[in-house]
Amino acid sequence: MWVNETRTLWVDRNRDTWQLPVLSSDGVYCGNVVAQIVNPKQCLVCYFVVFSHLEERQFLIPSDTIEEIDAALYCTCRFHALQKLPNYVQELNTKLEREIQLALREAP
Repeated sequence: MWVNETRTLWVDRNRDTWQLPVLSSDGVYCGNVVAQIVNPKQCLVCYFVVFSHLEERQFLIPSDTIEEIDAALYCTCRFHALQKLPNYVQELNTKLEREIQLALREAP
């Protein structure tokens, strides 16, 4: 399923990362991976879709903030910053990407 207007990004439910726990850089559990948003032409994972059971919401974590994938996804961002990420509701647009960058204070 395409998630952006230009039809360049696709939701993929990858078995390797599905349901892996996500841990912040300060060691806090943030939720579980439920999907990846990929650019199929570039064979590139752009975002991980995370579901937080505590907050009952989905949010996106940029793939370049993941430092390791093993028994969990280890994120370079602190828990407090990840809590500021906007909700993800099956559509990705420029506005949402800017909000993600601002919440994490990351360059595009």
